[in-house]
Amino acid sequence: MDLKQRLGLAVVSGLLGVLAFPPVGWWPVALVAWVVWWVALRGAGWRAGVYVGLAHGVVLYGVSLSWLWNLFQQGAVGLWILLALFTGFSGWVAGGVSRRFAGVWWVPFFAALTYGVVSHFRAEWFVLRFPWMTPGLGLGPTWLSPWIGVYGVGTLVVLAGALVVMGGRRQRVSGVVMTAGLGLLGWLRPGAVEETGEGVRVLLVQSENCDFETYRQMSAGTDFADGLILWPEYAAPMFRQMPKDRAAVLDLLEEKRSVLVFGTTKQVDEARHWNEALTMDGEGEVGSHFKNRPVHFMNDGEPGTVAMPVETRFGKVGTPICFDCDYESTVRRMTAAGAEFFAVPSMDARHWSVREHEQHAELFRHRALENGRWMAVCATSGMTQVIDPNGNRVAALPLMEDGVMEGRVWPREGLTFYTKLGWRLPQVMTAGWGVWVVCLLVGARRGGGGREPRMDADGHG
Repeated sequence: MDLKQRLGLAVVSGLLGVLAFPPVGWWPVALVAWVVWWVALRGAGWRAGVYVGLAHGVVLYGVSLSWLWNLFQQGAVGLWILLALFTGFSGWVAGGVSRRFAGVWWVPFFAALTYGVVSHFRAEWFVLRFPWMTPGLGLGPTWLSPWIGVYGVGTLVVLAGALVVMGGRRQRVSGVVMTAGLGLLGWLRPGAVEETGEGVRVLLVQSENCDFETYRQMSAGTDFADGLILWPEYAAPMFRQMPKDRAAVLDLLEEKRSVLVFGTTKQVDEARHWNEALTMDGEGEVGSHFKNRPVHFMNDGEPGTVAMPVETRFGKVGTPICFDCDYESTVRRMTAAGAEFFAVPSMDARHWSVREHEQHAELFRHRALENGRWMAVCATSGMTQVIDPNGNRVAALPLMEDGVMEGRVWPREGLTFYTKLGWRLPQVMTAGWGVWVVCLLVGARRGGGGREPRMDADGHG
């Protein structure tokens, strides 16, 4: 296969990947996209592997994240290329080892592990970390999510494809079985959760105005009472400097006999602020959370370091803010610290596009299922939604419209395996990959790098 054919397949794999994510959301395509990716890379060599990886990444990220242009204009091109460098590195490794060690049994495992480790590094550890558009997100929430999380599932997706394309006969059979199993999990997703008891009433107020009086009036104009009211991120950014707004909130909460969670700011010093989720009841402040994961390139405040739930009369509520829930750690840490349900102020500006809103909304579903918690999310123009502990969206407001929605959430106390231990899987993968690389380099220096045992037709050495 020449380079042009490989690049053509890389473009196809990238386009297929795009179809797996919203707004299209054809999740079965996620099981095909990375098979095509491995076909393009098998035996490519180091240099061609880089080109294939870059082509795949530019298409996947450039098309699916085209809305970044609305935020950064020409700067978005640099961000697409930056993201593609990670798939370029994965392609470099996979193309190189699949040629140098052609037919060796461990090649598909090492290539898939590389992709999984690099994907997690790009999403969670890199200085400009961005956890969108991973294979696990493309497959969607499954029964595996409360065990190994979205990154573990994504690694299984790419491993299944690698075994099908790069393995011996028995490995190919294993890859087909694994692909079928993942497809079955995608088809038979966790069903809607049926709870007993009344739960906690929640009122979610969606508006792009980001004006205190707008949210107050929209809340006051309902017959809602005895529950939790949720406003978006930055709903009242000057709240702490406005005594009359504080008095109005106290009056509202006393009248509604409710608790309010909303987005505001708190000054660090004259030049810096925290992005805050403030929780109040009719007597005053109950607790707050400072956003742990401010959005890159925006005046989004100093990063907070604490992730603790707030004790209210309705139970212990976690109040992560928007981008906090894109990453796995803040919600997990709050859950481990006792959060029984979540109320999330969020912001997705109207000009960021419907596509951005729909893609962002999926991340909250994974956080809910990974940690087994009800989650209410209130955004400025969407997606305002209520999600059950199985990752099912049980209610949502229309995108791009002001509106009010009432729902219910139920406090829970148990911890999933993921919350307790499964979240460490990417760390174990990274450590194992590092040891593997060192062993390969040592073997190469000793002159043994090209004499690995090869597989026979059954996949045995």
